[in-house]
Amino acid sequence: MKHLTNTLMSGTAPLIVIIANEKGGQGKSLTGLAIADYAHLCQIPIGVAQIDNQARLSKALGRKVLTIDAVPGNARRDPAAEARSFTPLYGFLQKGAKANASILVDVGANQAQRLAHWSGLVDLEEDLAAWGFKTVIVVPFVAEAEGIRQAGKTAELLGKAFTNAHLVLIENARDGSFEALHPASDTALAYREVIEPLKSSASVLTMPAVEAGSWRLFEAGNSRLIHVAGMPIGKVMALTGLPHPEAKISRGDVAAWAGTFFAELDRVLPWNQEGDDA
Repeated sequence: MKHLTNTLMSGTAPLIVIIANEKGGQGKSLTGLAIADYAHLCQIPIGVAQIDNQARLSKALGRKVLTIDAVPGNARRDPAAEARSFTPLYGFLQKGAKANASILVDVGANQAQRLAHWSGLVDLEEDLAAWGFKTVIVVPFVAEAEGIRQAGKTAELLGKAFTNAHLVLIENARDGSFEALHPASDTALAYREVIEPLKSSASVLTMPAVEAGSWRLFEAGNSRLIHVAGMPIGKVMALTGLPHPEAKISRGDVAAWAGTFFAELDRVLPWNQEGDDA
């Protein structure tokens, strides 16, 4: 797996951004929404697909998302049917390439191995290169040992399937700062054993915690990050159930979080670079 280079940052080629962690609850959906909204701000056309049965992104974005159902064990029962289940994704990528659009693929928990296996069967990496895509693998994880270990497993699985991909690790500080980990803790040990070796060939971004958990209230209302900052306070109150002062604080918390994380995305996605055609 290759490190992010100036070639990626200065290029105008469409990206396929794969967000994955084999463990659930690591911030994949929020990362996906943030990247989709960031693309919107940069006026980059982006298609969205998911390998999952959840509809979080579809509800938040307010549009249909290509869905490859998560069917555990299907490959064992009928390998041919398993391979065919991914055919719509292949067509989706091909269509995106013709439109010069980037593609975001949100991979649900325990689905990265399926994607990696199918990609190897059809030699997807070769087709992506032929279509002009550059691949970015994004792996978010929180400060817990199992999430970190599964992040490493996910990076390894997808790294073998997409050998020319650029790896982006996202340290999700939702459950605490990684800098504050006790050196003797299991989480710190997992970080040293799994994440530290990956850093030489990856970019590491920080996803800050949203102050006071303010985002949960907007998330429950299927809000987009880019809409929260300019949302009228009356609508915020109706959506969150908060009184006026707290509604203003929560709106400000989410707007500040989005600005900070979008600045992090600036480091690894070329969409907001001066000189881009978009």
